[in-house]
Amino acid sequence: MSGPGWALPAVVACVLTGCSEPPKQATAPAGKAAADLEPKITQLYTTVPKVARGETALLCYGVENARTVWLSPPRHELSAALTRCVEVAPEADTTYTLTAESASGKSITRELKIAVGAGRVKIGNVTMSALDVHAGDLVSICWEAANARAVTIEPINYRRQGAAKGCATDQPRKTTTYVITASGSGDDRDQEKVTVKVR
Repeated sequence: MSGPGWALPAVVACVLTGCSEPPKQATAPAGKAAADLEPKITQLYTTVPKVARGETALLCYGVENARTVWLSPPRHELSAALTRCVEVAPEADTTYTLTAESASGKSITRELKIAVGAGRVKIGNVTMSALDVHAGDLVSICWEAANARAVTIEPINYRRQGAAKGCATDQPRKTTTYVITASGSGDDRDQEKVTVKVR
């Protein structure tokens, strides 16, 4: 029934002639391919490259093709995440090492240094002997501060250096707001204000 200009449809032709499928490209099992992949550390950074002693910083990382991940020092197991942040609290300048290891034992490391400086200034407590007095009454102002190089109290021109606590006195004649300022290194400072009402 065939003739010039007429041909069997391809599907029918294959049924009649027994066409065979072209050979498929050989591929490794998915599990084996995954095991052979090199582990990658895609990111490692900190939100603050320098922290004050006693404070914490966020260290963020990301890995691929890893089964085991850990951070040191000290060694701490982490999850094999594409992106994650963990909190660290270095006591001194510390170089952290992130290690990612694949299922086949291949590993890769990356380092990140976090510097530690002096602790931040903090006024921990301010105690007043009274907040409501008569004109001329004696008022004491006591303070406690951490990491302070100097503490001042205005408007009474009080200044104390290198101490963790101290007291000052005044005899206000009118309602007065006392400003206690603790200063540390550079521009680091903390401040508290207390008002004493004079009747």
